[in-house]
Amino acid sequence: MTPLIEKRSSMAGPPPLFYVVDDDAVTRLMLSRFLRQLGYEVVELTDGSGFLRALDERRPDVVLMDAKMPVMNGFDACASMKKQPEMEHIPVLMITGLHDDESVDLAYAVGAADFITKPIHWAILRNRVRYLLRAIEAERQLHLAAGVFENTNEGIVVTNPEAVIQSVNPAFERITGYSEREALGRNMNLLRSGRHPGGFYLEMWRGLKENHRWQGEIWNRRKNGEIYPQWVNISAIRSPHGEVVNYIGVFSDLTAIKESERSLLFLSGHDILTELPNRHRFHERLEQTLVEARWQEGMVGVMHLDLDRFKLINETMGHDVGDALLVQVANRLAKPIPGIGTLGRLGGDEFGVILPKITHSDEVAHVARELLASLSQPFLADGVELFVGSSIGIGIFPLDGDSVKILMKNTDAALSHAKLLGRNNFQFYRAELNTSSMARMLLETSMRNALERNEFCLHYQPQISLQTGKLVGAEALLRWIHPSNGMISPGDFIPLAEETGLIVPIGRWALETACKQAKRWEEARLPLIRIAVNLSGIQFRQPDFTDVVTHILGETGLSHHWLELELTESIAMGDMEDTMTKLTTLSDVDVRLAIDDFGTGFSSLSYLKRYPIDTLKIDQSFVRNCTTDPEDAAIVKAFINLAHSLGLSVIAEGVETEAQLRFLRDHDCDEVQGFYYSRPLTPEVFTELLESHQRQERALAATWKTGRTSQG
Repeated sequence: MTPLIEKRSSMAGPPPLFYVVDDDAVTRLMLSRFLRQLGYEVVELTDGSGFLRALDERRPDVVLMDAKMPVMNGFDACASMKKQPEMEHIPVLMITGLHDDESVDLAYAVGAADFITKPIHWAILRNRVRYLLRAIEAERQLHLAAGVFENTNEGIVVTNPEAVIQSVNPAFERITGYSEREALGRNMNLLRSGRHPGGFYLEMWRGLKENHRWQGEIWNRRKNGEIYPQWVNISAIRSPHGEVVNYIGVFSDLTAIKESERSLLFLSGHDILTELPNRHRFHERLEQTLVEARWQEGMVGVMHLDLDRFKLINETMGHDVGDALLVQVANRLAKPIPGIGTLGRLGGDEFGVILPKITHSDEVAHVARELLASLSQPFLADGVELFVGSSIGIGIFPLDGDSVKILMKNTDAALSHAKLLGRNNFQFYRAELNTSSMARMLLETSMRNALERNEFCLHYQPQISLQTGKLVGAEALLRWIHPSNGMISPGDFIPLAEETGLIVPIGRWALETACKQAKRWEEARLPLIRIAVNLSGIQFRQPDFTDVVTHILGETGLSHHWLELELTESIAMGDMEDTMTKLTTLSDVDVRLAIDDFGTGFSSLSYLKRYPIDTLKIDQSFVRNCTTDPEDAAIVKAFINLAHSLGLSVIAEGVETEAQLRFLRDHDCDEVQGFYYSRPLTPEVFTELLESHQRQERALAATWKTGRTSQG
């Protein structure tokens, strides 16, 4: 559940109601499905006229409306609604083309609150929607602020859109030293301190224009020339037509707070020797991090480090040498820790690390390995080389504790375990995570040698034409047969191969092997079929990718049109200029191109128009429920129809039942693959399948010839 819905669910009343107005069935369906997954209620409408009629029955909280529609477009519909005083407050999020600047300008002109471009980026849409819903628990705050305008201790200033001061309150006069008479009619740059670069104000104005609000810390100058810090909240006030008519700035003088903070943070929050957060501040930051993680349903990694052999060095060489060593240790430990992480000195030779926003324990293990490596080189103190190692205990929130106290207790237990195992190592509190981390490290080591040891192989899954029932293609699927662990699932090693970059040589091997196999089938005079090979995004982004493909085709002698390269939507939606260049180069030499797992990414058809794509592969997650889930059925039908309208062939993945096959055939899907026909087969078994199909075709041809002869 998202934070927004969590807040809403604790309040009385129904969820927010959204009107989705779009004549395009796929866009409307995907938008509605997306909003419902966020917990909102959705009403779907197909044009502006129907939208206006629906307003008489029920008023929405937010409207998502396509700019260009038949019957009545979004601009006219938005303008008509805004003319009605009782509905002018309803925010409209206009949907426009990616480079349609004219529509963006017109959207704001008719009163739209914001816009979203096609292809729709779902993360941006989610945050735009949240903003719109928050903009209303914001207008109330502005009204409340106006009520206490004269009496608040915070400075308040109202400007026009060009930042010319129109009104100030008494606190403004007290903080800045400028009277109301001196300030009115002057530009806000009257207060500029000169401490910020010009880009700072450009970014502030950009944020105001895009989001209609900005907050942050600014250094300004009083009338007497004194430079002082302020915390500023700026909000835009807009007319019923959406135009900014005023900015309201509310600010607090941070001078006293800053001075107190500097002293308190240093004296009570930091270790004087290393200048790192001390135990108290470390626990405070950990508490704050856990609060944020609970809200975001995230994970946090915590480490407790204890230096090996430090006590001996401190006692034999003196505290001065020990202190110098601790400073060097702190500097080394800080380097491998990500910017959002925290390194603290917990006392003596103990250090702590907080790693927020992790998604997997492997991330923590990676940092732990780097920390140990950073301490492996000798230190120089008082002209003497010193060697220290470290034992590290690791705890994971929320698995190993839901509070600072419990989490640190369990992390300490993991540290004790690390010391018992011989020091200079790290251990998780949960034994299974230690096993997982070690297994991952061993898997990576094995994978680096797997290519030269010929442990990889390709299996081939048949692709069947629904019109003829013939075998027309095969998807080459990578398999790893480990000498001791047996068959390793692609889901276990492909992500690791991508993370380490090994996917590039492995992907090249797979492409070359598939082309060689296809050529062998051709030379054996077996039925000619298309070979589909999956691409990794890292592999595709290599500068020499197209050269590698054409070189392999030249070396193997395979006719180019028998090779099909499968790209995921994330590859297609990457650097569009580079993607277009590479795909055009491949298409020009007759290599076929397919979009794999269609519908699981951005799901925009706009790039299908631009790129020279031949085939669209419908992801098995939609096929699986196409006979039981009306939404999935509608999506599959829409994908097929729209792909055909663009001249693309369609293949459905994951077909496992007769009902699924019948559904796809009834709705003109071109090809299918899945367990209903066959699992992925070894080259030898697939060769037998080709031979069987060849015998069947020859027998059919002979029967047809005999029949013609007898008729003659």
